[in-house]
Amino acid sequence: MAEIILMNEKKYLDKNILIENKSSTKLSITKSFSRKSKGLLDYISFVKIISAFAVIILHTNMDSFENFKNEKKWIYFNFIEQFFIFGVPFFVLCIGATLLDFNEKYGLIEYFKRRLLKVVVPLIGWNIISYYYKVYFVKSMKKEKFDIVNILKIFFENKLYGLFYSFHIFITTYMIIPLLAYVEKNKKLEIYSYCFVTLLISQSLIPYIIDISPNKFNWPYNIDAGYIIYIFSGYLIQNYEFSKSIKIFIYMIGIFCFLVQFIGTYVLTFRHKKTSWKHIGYLKFPTVVYCNSLFLFIKENCFLIFKIINKNIINKLGSLTIGPFFLHWPVIDFFNKYPYLIFNINIFSFCGGTLICVICFILTYILKKIPIIKYLVP
Repeated sequence: MAEIILMNEKKYLDKNILIENKSSTKLSITKSFSRKSKGLLDYISFVKIISAFAVIILHTNMDSFENFKNEKKWIYFNFIEQFFIFGVPFFVLCIGATLLDFNEKYGLIEYFKRRLLKVVVPLIGWNIISYYYKVYFVKSMKKEKFDIVNILKIFFENKLYGLFYSFHIFITTYMIIPLLAYVEKNKKLEIYSYCFVTLLISQSLIPYIIDISPNKFNWPYNIDAGYIIYIFSGYLIQNYEFSKSIKIFIYMIGIFCFLVQFIGTYVLTFRHKKTSWKHIGYLKFPTVVYCNSLFLFIKENCFLIFKIINKNIINKLGSLTIGPFFLHWPVIDFFNKYPYLIFNINIFSFCGGTLICVICFILTYILKKIPIIKYLVP
């Protein structure tokens, strides 16, 4: 009888140990997953940094890209244009990767409050500053009659800097996000995949085929908010793992689309003696595929960057990226007026663009330390 009791006690203890081990294993997996998720989001900071850098490089490359009289030099400028076209798309991809689950963290009022402070307030502020800067300092714009109609025209028609158009894209995107975020979690993969594929075909592929074909006709299904395609793909890339073979396929088609942009733009530009935009544009099929494949590549390989540069440094720089978006054109105008202040470095070059980018990040860091002004560079 005593032996039976001891045996039962041993079984009971063994069972408890087994349950304990299972619980600890489960806890370990949960913690590991949390750390992995947090680590994955570190790449967003890096993407934002190179997004801001790309936008500045494109704007300092534009004059050279549109001047195609010297064919050999233009090939280099064409490469810069095609490679760094991901600037604005990357920013929208980050919105999709980080905000389509916002409702799991905070409510709708908090969401709009954050977006208001993050984008709308700085956009209004920089429009006002840019107007007085261009009229009275660099004197590149005539003084407008100060009434509500002219103010709205300046604001909505991007008469100050064309870059502000990008922020209208971001604001439209932010307005749509809540409609998408409240999709049930277990249905998001299916619904977002459907939306992405539908938009890719109807807003990117078909219009692109029509545009490059000799017999054109009007495509009646264009929508003004076509940029939301990047929201869906940003979320899908962030939240779902692709097999190795699928990733290789995406990278290869991304390289192919980059070559279509690069070679196609070269051929058409020198054939028609006019800068061609048929193969490039944020919603053109080659650009959409190239930007998404590069975004996925960075997400999967960002650990290599973190081996060289500390994550904390990247995250700190990532928090400064809105500033360079707003600041770089006023800075370009300033050094265009006073080139001797940067030892006559040509600002409309890759080196010049890199220098402008560094200056903008430094200025943003300083402005964030100043009360009230810090709200212009959140």
